[in-house]
Amino acid sequence: MLTSYALTVEEEALATRIGYERQAPMLGQPERNRNYSEGDAWEAFQHIVCVGSEIAFARMLGDTTFVPHVNKFKSELDLPEWGEVRFGFPRGWPNRRGTLNGLRMTVNDDDHLKYALLAEGLSNRTRREAPDWLGAPYVAIGWLWGWEAKRDEWRYNQTSWYAPISALHRFAL
Repeated sequence: MLTSYALTVEEEALATRIGYERQAPMLGQPERNRNYSEGDAWEAFQHIVCVGSEIAFARMLGDTTFVPHVNKFKSELDLPEWGEVRFGFPRGWPNRRGTLNGLRMTVNDDDHLKYALLAEGLSNRTRREAPDWLGAPYVAIGWLWGWEAKRDEWRYNQTSWYAPISALHRFAL
């Protein structure tokens, strides 16, 4: 399995479109968005980065045709044959790019699902060069089963746990 992948120009465009579509139902509605203090632009950007991580992880697994879903609200897995994909912004982002400082994986769904954690990728502003125009690659950090993450010391609230990267299983190369 690959452990890093830079999106193609077409894949980045796909991530941008789907990320925007995921945020679109909440645009201009702060009462529907618990993170609205960050604004719609930031929320859309986070969706774009996360969609990019789903595409990159599928490519790392060898799936060249995967297209992420739009707003299935947990009725479908991020990657149907694998599980959920999480993206981690390092603590202090955007000023702490290129570091795993404070990186953790959020788990808040089914105990029996696998969760993959990715970092970097579209969260990094990158100067691109012809002919491929590739940006920074996404990096696969590790994975856990949902039940492995649900430990009292990692509990954030009643429905979420933050597993440290030191607890993740590494991907086999």
